[in-house]
Amino acid sequence: MSNPGFIVDGQMERLIINHFCPDRPVKLLNCNGKDVSLEAAAKHAASLIRLMKRNYPVILIFDREKREETSEQIAEKLHEEIQKLGINDVELIIGVPDKMIENWILADINSVNLYFKVNANQKNFEGTGGKSQIKQIINPKNYSETQDGPELAKLCDITTVSKNSKSFRSFFDKLSKMRCVLTNIE
Repeated sequence: MSNPGFIVDGQMERLIINHFCPDRPVKLLNCNGKDVSLEAAAKHAASLIRLMKRNYPVILIFDREKREETSEQIAEKLHEEIQKLGINDVELIIGVPDKMIENWILADINSVNLYFKVNANQKNFEGTGGKSQIKQIINPKNYSETQDGPELAKLCDITTVSKNSKSFRSFFDKLSKMRCVLTNIE
């Protein structure tokens, strides 16, 4: 039986995890995803992983932001850097949205359409500025990451998000291989 613990980039991700996995520990990475080096992020993550000894797997969600590497390359590099810091005996799953968590939400545009009562078309939002895309779609309405983001995530269909987001599909495939309880989301 898995006992997942989470490390996430920001408050919105924490709120989303708290909804889907209540009572699971969620730690904030406390690294600015826009500028922080992967080595510095790995160092922070390793410290938090050491505190999560009873959790398996440990699931890290870290935004790609404006980095040149692909989401997969960032996930691999973070994993390597964390292992270099002596974290070798932990089941670790790393998900890297391309570019940010909003891109995963946009992969099911119906969530945005339902929540904001708009009529946007599904397209490939990977690698775009997810926040600015949402703001453009819902204009002139306001978008609040911590208020609207978790509500949008609740409306997303996992199958649709997997189909439309390569970075989410990669993350979800890793979860499936670990037989994590998150893969049983209905």
